[in-house]
Amino acid sequence: MHPGRSAHAMAVAGALCELFNQASEVQLAFLLRSIETGDAPAAARAAQGILGAIASSATGCEPRVLVTPLSSRELKVLCMIASGSTNRQIADATHRSINTIEAQVKSMYRKLGVRSRTQAVREAMQRGLLMWRDEGVPVAVIRADASAAC
Repeated sequence: MHPGRSAHAMAVAGALCELFNQASEVQLAFLLRSIETGDAPAAARAAQGILGAIASSATGCEPRVLVTPLSSRELKVLCMIASGSTNRQIADATHRSINTIEAQVKSMYRKLGVRSRTQAVREAMQRGLLMWRDEGVPVAVIRADASAAC
């Protein structure tokens, strides 16, 4: 093997070792399932999230944590936003008023520090609050060892 290739192979092996040692079971299961089903975009997002967390811990930076965490209802609304639902559709599906949903969306925006639905979904993914299952359904992460489908 060429010396440059063996150094690259060793670097890749080291990164994979780090990945499997530091990722949570939920993260690894999602990543491996995405790879198994051939969902390259989901696998890339999962790996990027895992490696980002590893990189931030390696540099001494703590992952961004919400000062005020999202409530379970806000997480449910966030999932529905991520799947493309309008505020009216969310209100109908959850049997709440449109005003309640709009208030929850505003509260969620404030907690995430965003101004749009797209930014909210992106920020939630970066913070590890949202990930996608192999069926393309968003899943809200409630705590490190459990998740709930929208």
